[in-house]
Amino acid sequence: MDADITAVKKKSQVLLEKSWAKIESDFKPFNREVSVADNPISAFTYYLEMGKYPPPEIMVEVMDGFLEYFNSRGDKSLDEALLGTKHTKYGSLSYKQEYSLRFTEFEWFIYENEFTSIEKAAESYLASKVEEIDQDNFLTYYYAWKRKYKERS
Repeated sequence: MDADITAVKKKSQVLLEKSWAKIESDFKPFNREVSVADNPISAFTYYLEMGKYPPPEIMVEVMDGFLEYFNSRGDKSLDEALLGTKHTKYGSLSYKQEYSLRFTEFEWFIYENEFTSIEKAAESYLASKVEEIDQDNFLTYYYAWKRKYKERS
């Protein structure tokens, strides 16, 4: 089975490269040699959000993940097949991305407005959200996210 998947991947890459040659000039200013994300799903999404077709290698990686998922006959989650990680809610890419984006958005909200305190900023920010979020919990998670962000920087 692995030999079949490898053959499909090689054939797909060759065919996609032919199509890519026709549109590559429209890809500027992007450089396909520069990684835009740490996994194929995020890279795929990034290019689409920018209105660009993903490079062939990204599309083949996504295809490979889906083939692995389908060939597992239910033994693997999409997270495991596409990202190589077992699915857990708090460890999943979608949760981590939403978690990080929420606090990045909050930081921009603070930057673009004037508040007398972080608590007032959180109150105003959370008032615009559809789901009900406890302000104290939100700020606790925000401070934890901020610490982790500073550690990575």
